[in-house]
Amino acid sequence: MKRILLSFAIAFGAVSSTYAQEPYPCHTDEKTVEYIESLSPQERAQHIADQAQYDLEIQNFVANNPQLLTPSNGNQRAITYTIPVVFHIIHQDGPENISNEQVLNALQHMNDDYQKSNALWPNVNPAFLPIVADVEIEFKLAKLDGSGNCTNGITRTFSNTTSGASGQQRIAAVQAEHGNWPGNKYINIYVAEDINGAAGYTYRPNNGIGASMSNGIHVLHTYVGDIGTAGSNGRHTLTHEVGHWLDLPHNWGGTNNPGLASNCNDDDGIADTPNTIGWTTCNVNGESCGSLDNVENFMEYSYCSKMFTNGQKARMHAALNSSVGGRNNMHIATNLSATGVNLPDVMCKAEFGANIQEICTGGTVSFEDLSYSGASGWNWTFPGGSPSASTNENPTVTYNTPGVYSVTLSATDGTNTESETKSAFIRVLPNSVDLPVMESFDYIPSLTGSFWTVENNGGNAAFEITSSAAYTGAKSAKLANFGQNAGNFDALLSSPIDLSPITTETTLTFRYAYRKRSSSNDEWLRVFITNDCGESWVQRKTLRGNGLSSEVAGNNWTPSSESDWVTVHMTNITSQYWVDNFRFKFEFESDGGNNFYLDDINIYSGSENEEPVLALEKNTLNFKFNLFPNPAENSANVTFNLENSQNVNVSLMNMMGQTIQSNDIKAQTGDNLVMLDTESIQAGIYLVTVNIAGTQQVKRLIVK
Repeated sequence: MKRILLSFAIAFGAVSSTYAQEPYPCHTDEKTVEYIESLSPQERAQHIADQAQYDLEIQNFVANNPQLLTPSNGNQRAITYTIPVVFHIIHQDGPENISNEQVLNALQHMNDDYQKSNALWPNVNPAFLPIVADVEIEFKLAKLDGSGNCTNGITRTFSNTTSGASGQQRIAAVQAEHGNWPGNKYINIYVAEDINGAAGYTYRPNNGIGASMSNGIHVLHTYVGDIGTAGSNGRHTLTHEVGHWLDLPHNWGGTNNPGLASNCNDDDGIADTPNTIGWTTCNVNGESCGSLDNVENFMEYSYCSKMFTNGQKARMHAALNSSVGGRNNMHIATNLSATGVNLPDVMCKAEFGANIQEICTGGTVSFEDLSYSGASGWNWTFPGGSPSASTNENPTVTYNTPGVYSVTLSATDGTNTESETKSAFIRVLPNSVDLPVMESFDYIPSLTGSFWTVENNGGNAAFEITSSAAYTGAKSAKLANFGQNAGNFDALLSSPIDLSPITTETTLTFRYAYRKRSSSNDEWLRVFITNDCGESWVQRKTLRGNGLSSEVAGNNWTPSSESDWVTVHMTNITSQYWVDNFRFKFEFESDGGNNFYLDDINIYSGSENEEPVLALEKNTLNFKFNLFPNPAENSANVTFNLENSQNVNVSLMNMMGQTIQSNDIKAQTGDNLVMLDTESIQAGIYLVTVNIAGTQQVKRLIVK
C-alpha cells in the first residue's frame, strides 16, 4: 500500500460533502483545509515541509517498532500512555450544559475503546479479530489547571458562543473565564450546542497549533457519551475524534467523501486497513475495493464501530512520540505531575449548581453538589428558603417570598473542608399581576428591580430605559446596539402575569423602532412565552433581517417620529398559556447593526367588547396590506399602515369559506404587524381577509 501525507494531499484538493446525515459526522478534513488556506505562502511552504518530515518520522517509528503490530490474543495489556483531558462545556443554561455524569460516561467509553475493553469488540467480523488492537492508552481528567490550581477536569462557561460561533470564539470565551490550558499538556474537549453542522472535529498534529488551546476537539453535546443528552451515536464520537487527534485519517483516505468509487485509489497510509470507498451503513461483509472492508473500524461512519487495528495503534503511538503537535509532552512524568491526573481524590473545592435560578413565588429549586473531589458531607444554608438549611447532597428548596437570595455550601471529605457562597444566586419573582398589562416605561426610573428582568450574557450593552425616544409618553426601552459586536444575545423578560381568568382569547402587542447599520446586517428579534414561570420557553414570534427593518442608518440612530415605529400584534397566546404564572421575553441577537427600541407593551383580552370600539377615522377605506412569508409554514405575517387607530379584524378562511381564525386587533397609527399561527393548520390554500369597519381586502395564502 502506498504511503501518503494526508495533510499534504488535501492541501491541494477541494473537500466537498456528499454525506447526508444530520449533523455531518466529522469536519476534521474540512478544518485541516481551512487551516492550511489561512496560512501565508511562506507559512504554507513551511507547513508542508514540516509535515513531510513528520510523515517520514512516523513511518520510521512504525518500522522500528514491529512489536506494536503483534496480536494481543484477546488479552488486555498494560497502559503505555496516560493522557490528561479537560472538558470545557460552553452553554447558555440549556441542555448543552451536560452533567458531570455524562462527561464521565464519555470518558469511560474512550478508555474502553482504546483499551480493548468495550463489550462488543469480540463481535467484529471474524476476519478482523486477529488485528483488533489494545491501543494501551488511558485518558484521565486533569486535577490541576494550567496555573496549578485544583480542578475536576470540567469547566463550565456561560456564553452565546455555544451556538454557531467559530471554534476560536468558543476557545476565547473559555480562556477569558478559566485561563490557559496549553494544548501540549491537555486534550481540550469543547462541548457546545452547535458547531456549524458537524458532530465533531479536531486537528491532526502540526506545529502551528501544538501548544495553543486550538489543539483540541470540538463536539456537540448530543455526541458526548450515550447518556443524558446523547444517544447511541455519541458513544464512539470522541473515540473517532481522538483518533484524528492522534493522526489517524478516515479509512477511505484524504477526503471527507465516503462512498465514492474513486476512494479505492486513495489510501489511509496504514497497512492493515483495506482500501475502501468508506461506509455510512453497517454492511460488515462489504467488499467495495476488491477485498473485505473493515466497516466496524472507529474511523468509519458506519455507526457500528468496535475496533482499531494494530496498524492504527502503531501510528497513534508514533504520534505520541513525535514533537510535532506537542503530543510527546502529554504523557511524560513531568506533565502528568503538572496536570495532577494521578493525584488522590481530595476535597479541594466546594462547588454547586441549580436547575433554575429565577423562579415564581412558591417555586422549588433543585441544588446539585459539584464539589471536587470525594465529598462525603454537606452543610447548606438557604436564606429565604424552606428548608433554610440541609445536610443532603442534592437538596430541593422552596422559596415563598419574592426577593434575591444567596446560597452557601460547606463540603468535606472527612479530612478537608471547603466552602462556597454565591451571592444573589436565587431570584424569586414578584407575585403575578392581573390584566391588563400596559407598559410605556414612563413610570419606572429603571428596569432594575422593576416588573422587568434584563439578561445581558456577554457583558455588552443591555436593555435600559431611555428618554431620548418614545412613541407614547417620554420614555422607552433601548438596546444600544450601535457599535456592538455581532453575536450578542440580550433579553428583556416580564414578571409573572395571571392569565387564568381568560376564557376567549388574548393578544400581546408591542411597538418597536429599529434601523440597520448596513444593508448586510442580519439581526433577529424573537419573542418567547412560557406557562411555567420560565422553566421552559416557546418561541412564538420571529422578525429577522429585512423583516425587522429594511431601512439603513449609518449613524447612531434614534427614532424621531411616529412613522419610525412598528406595532406588532401577537394573537397566538393560546389556551395552554392561560395560567397564573405566564411570562414573555424579548430576545435580540446582534449582527453589528443599529439601536433597537421597545415601547407600549400591552396584554389584553382579545374580545373587542372588553374595550371601547375605536371610531372609524378618515382615510382608512383605501388601505392595503401585505402578507408574508407566502407560502407559510409555522406562521404568516399581515402588515398594514393606518393614519389613525382603528379596530381591525384579520381572519383566515379555507377555500370552502369556513373561518379557521378570527382576530380582533386594536390597530394603531402607523405600521402594524399581525401574526397568524399556521403551525397546526393542514397544508393547502387559504384566504386572508383584513376588515376595517366593513371595508375589506382579501389575499390568498399557501400553507406548506
